[in-house]
Amino acid sequence: MDFFAQQEQSRRNTKVLIVLFALAVTATVTAVTVATAVLITMYKQPYRSGNIGFWEPSEWFAASGSELLMIASLTAAFIGLASLYRIVTLASGGGQVARLLGATEVSPSTTDLLQRRLINVVEEMALASGTPVPEIFVLEHEQGMNAFAAGLTPADAAITVTRGALDRLTRAELQGVIAHEVSHVLNGDMRLNQRLMGLSFGILALSLTGRWLLRSVRLQRRSRSGSAGMIILAIGVMLAAIGAIGLFFSRLIKAGVSRQREMLADASAVQFTRDRLGLAGALKKIGGYTGTLSARNSEEVAHMLFARGARAFRGWFATHPPLDERILALDPSFTPGDYPDVSEVIPFGELGDEAVVRLSPAAVTASLADEEIVAQAGQIASYETVAALLVAVPESIDHAAHSRELSFLLVLALGLSRVPTARRPQLEFLDKQLGSMRSTKCRELAHELDALDDQFRLPILELSMPALRQRPTEQLTFLMDLLRRMSDLNSEEKLFDYVLIRVLESYLRAGSRSLPAPKPKGSTHSAVRDLLGCVAAYGHDDPRVAIAAYRAGLARIFAASLMPAEPDFADLDGVRKLEALDSALTRLGRLRPKQKQRVLGGVLACIRHDRQITPAELELFRVIATSLGCPMPPASALAP
Repeated sequence: MDFFAQQEQSRRNTKVLIVLFALAVTATVTAVTVATAVLITMYKQPYRSGNIGFWEPSEWFAASGSELLMIASLTAAFIGLASLYRIVTLASGGGQVARLLGATEVSPSTTDLLQRRLINVVEEMALASGTPVPEIFVLEHEQGMNAFAAGLTPADAAITVTRGALDRLTRAELQGVIAHEVSHVLNGDMRLNQRLMGLSFGILALSLTGRWLLRSVRLQRRSRSGSAGMIILAIGVMLAAIGAIGLFFSRLIKAGVSRQREMLADASAVQFTRDRLGLAGALKKIGGYTGTLSARNSEEVAHMLFARGARAFRGWFATHPPLDERILALDPSFTPGDYPDVSEVIPFGELGDEAVVRLSPAAVTASLADEEIVAQAGQIASYETVAALLVAVPESIDHAAHSRELSFLLVLALGLSRVPTARRPQLEFLDKQLGSMRSTKCRELAHELDALDDQFRLPILELSMPALRQRPTEQLTFLMDLLRRMSDLNSEEKLFDYVLIRVLESYLRAGSRSLPAPKPKGSTHSAVRDLLGCVAAYGHDDPRVAIAAYRAGLARIFAASLMPAEPDFADLDGVRKLEALDSALTRLGRLRPKQKQRVLGGVLACIRHDRQITPAELELFRVIATSLGCPMPPASALAP
């Protein structure tokens, strides 16, 4: 699948979506305005004096103009504020959507075997795609088999599965479901789905208000005067009816957008797992059991689910293609309607092979052209690549990555220099800031990290994200401050310090409003110049080679007539300005997906100009891609 093309399609879908919802809201506001004004007019003066019959339209509009304007304004404000409330509520990340349905977060250190299996599968998919491990939730009271991904970016994503899916799916089937959801994360569907939730909530709130008025009238009918009670009853009926009509169109919009993305997600899941039968098996079991959810707010997330979550959503309202159609696309030998009986929970010992393939990282590397490496954005590396990474991580490091307390120290250990003369003042600094007990543990973790290849550093950071996010924002801000001050004490290895801080900032900022993004300044041309200049200077010690690499990268991005001015490579240290690189990435983050693709191609051409690519350069390339919203698989899957 072409990641950049899918991102472009997602952008176009978002624009169309906003226009369609604007039309639906306009129609709803108009209907509410006219109906309410008619009711109020009839209440105040039902007939013209001396005549039988209603007011003439022109006379009615002249008499009710101010009321029409006020009602329209109030209705539009109500819908807008309700939608804004839902959008703001969900802005903190996908975990908020999961909690809205009553889901329980899975602790990274859980001892529940089924939850451990779920964590392992999600971690494999996240590491294989080069994204931070998302938050993981379980809908414990839902026996139907279903799942969904929510969030605005891969950095604040959350994946939720039902207890029924945990109990009844084999590991291969669960992998197919999780791969389907991860593809929604990578293809931009997750952001689109969450916007659908926010935009449609305003219309839903209108219908809910009408229902509330109807209940209020029924409960208090004895205490109200007849005419006042009747007018409130009429307004309640009108709001409920018009809100229902608005929901009709809202569901049509959500269903139309969702159906076309579900088939793509199925195809992406097969591409990721290299296994059609796993995903097909999960769909067959849903057909033989159910995917229906009982949660009160399941209506809002119907378009986000892995399978149809309510029996009522069929035909035009169906948020998913027919189940038989999805299964036949994966397994042509399937007989429609021939679903297995999965009423019984599968014993854990029969859930499938949990073994991990043990390979060395060198066994899965391949030589790729520049275009092939850039095309890896938004893709998932082979299972063997991820298995090699997970097996090579020592048990103590893995334990620390999944520990709420130790993940903090593990990240600090990643920030310690490997050069003894540079590490010594950093450790002295940590002794003062953390105390001897914590700094000693940090030393032990750093010693184990020293024995690992550089390519493991970013995957270990990504493994640590769920546990790290459980800490208060103040502690995460303190962590970032410690890393920056440790970097200031390091005179030897600035580049990885920058990579670590930039990636961690990017991951944490998505879920925290206390870590604001810097405001971008300057033009795109100057941003590309600063970016490629810094990459060329760090990757090449000879000024002549550095400038040649810079020009090679620039030629992949701009036409000859549009080339920006060149930096002065005579002073390489003067070009190695990480602050300028940081500012450039922030500015370039506003580019369209296809423009980002050209920038990444230019960066890669600059790095590989000398026909060599070091682990440090691969890490730099990955952090640049991550900062631009284009996640890359692990370095071992990209190495030449």
